[in-house]
Amino acid sequence: MAPIDPVSRVARVTRVIKERPLFLFQYVRTVWLFQRTRTLIFALKLVGLYPEGIRIGERARIQRLRCLRTELPHARVSLGERSIVYEHARIESYGHGQIEIGPCSILGDIRISCRSRIKIGARFLSSWNVFIQDFDPHPIDPVLRRAQVEKMCGHGPGPENWEFPTAAVTIGDDVWLGANVTILKGARIGSGSIVAAGSVVVSGDWPERSILAGNPAKVVKTV
Repeated sequence: MAPIDPVSRVARVTRVIKERPLFLFQYVRTVWLFQRTRTLIFALKLVGLYPEGIRIGERARIQRLRCLRTELPHARVSLGERSIVYEHARIESYGHGQIEIGPCSILGDIRISCRSRIKIGARFLSSWNVFIQDFDPHPIDPVLRRAQVEKMCGHGPGPENWEFPTAAVTIGDDVWLGANVTILKGARIGSGSIVAAGSVVVSGDWPERSILAGNPAKVVKTV
């Protein structure tokens, strides 16, 4: 697809402003957030304080640098070129977690939490309130869960390190996740698929070009 030329872009923005006057404020704020983060990244690199473990591809745009977080020294986040990350996204990698997001992806109100590996292909599209996680954060055994919660609240000793059951998540190219979708550990979604709003995708292989829906999600149609 050919890029939109500057004249056409200006004409489109002008038309939208006439139809929706408040859009001008939203547009200016969006551009300012992207530019502010780009300037911040440049400054951090200049003084040698750029966050370790974060790689941002060429011409990728991020509204807030805090959207990307890694736990030192091993966790990694890689954002593909020309991708867009909006201000409410939270992409977090802990321990030895590795997050890889392909080029030209759009991440809006999404939470990605990783302790193993989450790999997302090119041209990924997420809607509102999307959640992806490749581990179980709390024990099933209520006795162990009690010890964990008490330690978190500073009320008990508990073990120094918790074992988090993990299984890598893989999402192919050209996948669209609808609003309120949850992707759990071990899910492998084929390229070209759509996950319907409100669905919960559990561990398993899901074919390419599938439409998944339900809780737990199942294939309801093939594109």
